[in-house]
Amino acid sequence: MEKVLKLAVVGAGRIGVFHAQYLQELGQERGDCELVAVVDTYQELAGRVARQLQAGQMAPIRAFTSVEALLAAGLAEGAIIASRTEDHEADARRLISAGYRVLLEKPLTHSLASARVLAAYLNEEPRRRQALMQAFMRRFDVPLQYAKQRLDSGVIGTPFKIVSVLEDPLPPPKGYKSPGLVADMAVHNIDEIIWLTGARPVVVKGLGSRLHNYKISPVAEDLDDAFLQMGFDGDLSAQVQVSRNHVAGYRNETWIYGDKGLIHVGHFQGKPLEVGFEAYGRGEVIERRTFALRDHGRPVPVFIDRFGPAYKTEIAHFIDQCRRGQPFAVDHNHGLQALVVAEAGNQALQLQEEGVRVEYS
Repeated sequence: MEKVLKLAVVGAGRIGVFHAQYLQELGQERGDCELVAVVDTYQELAGRVARQLQAGQMAPIRAFTSVEALLAAGLAEGAIIASRTEDHEADARRLISAGYRVLLEKPLTHSLASARVLAAYLNEEPRRRQALMQAFMRRFDVPLQYAKQRLDSGVIGTPFKIVSVLEDPLPPPKGYKSPGLVADMAVHNIDEIIWLTGARPVVVKGLGSRLHNYKISPVAEDLDDAFLQMGFDGDLSAQVQVSRNHVAGYRNETWIYGDKGLIHVGHFQGKPLEVGFEAYGRGEVIERRTFALRDHGRPVPVFIDRFGPAYKTEIAHFIDQCRRGQPFAVDHNHGLQALVVAEAGNQALQLQEEGVRVEYS
């Protein structure tokens, strides 16, 4: 019988609990992995989540209040890190230094400067270079993977513009620590665009505002709406639109414009349980299909409705590569390049204060 990979989840907040549940499901389905610990600096939360998860498996789940205590216990070989963004670097360093491989939630760290330091540390040594997987779940989303497959097949010709939209209907939950709207939300869209095109932006322009959510949310955030225009070498541009203000429901869409047609993935829906895919040529429908999503059978955050299967597939890839001793499909260098673009976007958003006044007479 093959050895079971023993994993911990660091950070027992909203996304951390779902990571733990998907890990448990994979353990039950595959028998090659096991959740052995939950870590959170809030002792009561760590204990409560561990007890809740214990109902889902026979093997014991321990609760810890620090990464150091987890390491001292010697229970695990790897970890999924879903702690506060400001703790990403410290948690990842401690675990990787101890020999763990980790799946780290986005963004890589809370700032571009610290992300550069962490990436340099990881790239210094061959083992560390393969120790971190960056959690960009869109790369593991079946509808978006299909869109990339059709794009790469040339069905719409050469792409010249991509539009990626992510708009939430509600603010982040109380207690959430945001590194800023662009780093917290748009980093997903930025990575998606780089992944789909295989190209990196060379210039970013931006507009942003505080319109509605900052008035009703206790979470401090720089903006609640942002628009980024990105230019690439050659005939390619991209637009990213992110918002906390889509009060009617969750909106997640991607358009890929080519010289022979258009691909569109997703649409606005209050509770996304299916995702549409459309490909159009010049005046004709090339293909339409629908991808069914998972119904969790209970109220879950809208991003879990939309990307739950992708999160689970992402964790499955992490487990597979850990067991094989192979590199991850997406790593800290991908996380760093997305943050580089996000920081350029933040700088562009600051410059937008000097807008041109519209003179109507």
